[in-house]
Amino acid sequence: MKQTRAGKIKTLALGAALLGSSAGAVNLDFGVSYQVDTGRTAGNFWQYAAARVGVSEVSALGGTLSAGVSNRAVDLGYALGLSLPPLGAVSSRTDLALTWRGGLRLSSRATGTAGPVALNAGASFFTTSATAVDPLAAWTFAPTDLRDRGLAADLTARYRVNRTLVAVLGAELGAQNQGFVGLESRRDLTRVLAPSEGDDPTLEPATERTGTLTFRAGARTGQGVLGVTGGLTYATEAGLSLGLDALAGRGQMGSGNTGFTYGLTASVTVPELLGEGSSLRLYSAYEPWRTASAPLRVGAEASLPLGPGQLSLDLRGGRSAGGTAGFGARVGYRLPLGGSGASDSGSTPDTTTP
Repeated sequence: MKQTRAGKIKTLALGAALLGSSAGAVNLDFGVSYQVDTGRTAGNFWQYAAARVGVSEVSALGGTLSAGVSNRAVDLGYALGLSLPPLGAVSSRTDLALTWRGGLRLSSRATGTAGPVALNAGASFFTTSATAVDPLAAWTFAPTDLRDRGLAADLTARYRVNRTLVAVLGAELGAQNQGFVGLESRRDLTRVLAPSEGDDPTLEPATERTGTLTFRAGARTGQGVLGVTGGLTYATEAGLSLGLDALAGRGQMGSGNTGFTYGLTASVTVPELLGEGSSLRLYSAYEPWRTASAPLRVGAEASLPLGPGQLSLDLRGGRSAGGTAGFGARVGYRLPLGGSGASDSGSTPDTTTP
């Protein structure tokens, strides 16, 4: 009975995707993934691979719809953005995935601004692991909850004290209940422009912004960790971005014992390195105090124009809390089909608050 009901839900989701794509689909998405790990047991090729086809950026119900089907699951996503002048804006996204074995993953995230306050809240419910849908999910830059079933939620509040200073307060609930506080200070980097002919020499020379430098300091406490945090981000107007964050304190160590521990995360994003319209991001994260996520994660993500569409390549790897090492790759292609929306060939960068 449960399998019949799950099958009906999957059929309805696919029907909605096909209906939406015919009405005004913008992108047709293809992807193939494969992963290898040291804990592997004998099995066929498709146990460790995923092949997916889907549509994205379909205008529906005032927002955008995405949907796809793979040998592992059928998925459906919906995003909506609202402008609420003079208060601010609200955006949200909800994703649903149903595996062919009957597992479910449902997640939703909303962000909103009102004056100097910005809120970011998320929640998820799942009865199967993230890797049951995406074989590379364990090694994303942001930590992925790898439990087979459970509930999770998080909330981050940011208050702009002034133009250069932001106070941060947040909490994570789920496998490890934790809270964090911090301050972020941003400094604009500028350069002096050469004077033009006829400029008044008694006036201050004109300048232009070349980038920003952001400093972070704070603390994190909760199950499995108690420590201070710090980090910095350098970003240029051309799109180059480098970030580094660290945690030091008491908590879970790589050996599984409790004592002094530390964590490091780093990322660099370089635009146009592989040609016009391309993007390359490299990242690494070592967080031994996390018990429900892979403590070591590394990856490289590249995208570049190819023919009428955009080619993407992801290489990821890492080590699980149990010591199992693995790596994987994904090749994808996004083909614009036209419609009322605009193609988004890039990916949304991951951000974390240490």
